[in-house]
Amino acid sequence: MEPNQDMRLQALLDREALFDLVRRERFARDQRRFDVMRACFHRDAYVRTSWYEGRGGDAYVEATRQWMGNTGNSKHWVFPAFARVKGNRATVESPAMIFNRARLHGVEVDFHVFCRFFSRAVREESDWKLLSFEVLFERDVMKPVNPAEQLPVDWQLLATMRPSYKFLTYIQSQRGVTVNPDLLGDDRPDRLDAFHGEEEQWLADGRKC
Repeated sequence: MEPNQDMRLQALLDREALFDLVRRERFARDQRRFDVMRACFHRDAYVRTSWYEGRGGDAYVEATRQWMGNTGNSKHWVFPAFARVKGNRATVESPAMIFNRARLHGVEVDFHVFCRFFSRAVREESDWKLLSFEVLFERDVMKPVNPAEQLPVDWQLLATMRPSYKFLTYIQSQRGVTVNPDLLGDDRPDRLDAFHGEEEQWLADGRKC
């Protein structure tokens, strides 16, 4: 096989391995396969979501196990779309949706969060591991399961929340969880551009930002 063909084949194999890693991690999380989920993360992984921020893959998996025991089981659809690889480093960005059914002030509601998942990944002993996991928020929606019921929301309070994840923030607050108002989202494009710039720099030279 020609050298150029070797490189193209390796690029395809790396992309598919990274896409499989991203899908496998969320599927394992949703199905409570915490052993599989743990194997997807690097030991020093940094994770930031609406309810968690910390370093260490094992710590995040254990926190997830406890979180799911207390708040029910949200689900995720994830569609890996854009991977970039440089040697043993890579970044992956994936359109995604988080969906959940909950009870809010006695009314059963569905809420959906449209977002993207972004991860750094590193190759260790021929396997890719997630070195980070970030949520880039786009927008969210909420509706009562029974359309005859009113959505029990304090609209004035909701108006004070970030538009890219306002319903998520609202329902988390009802669960006693304070959501960071400065998470990454499409409603703050300057911060998102800066974030992507840092990820480009890490991919280029491995420098931690």
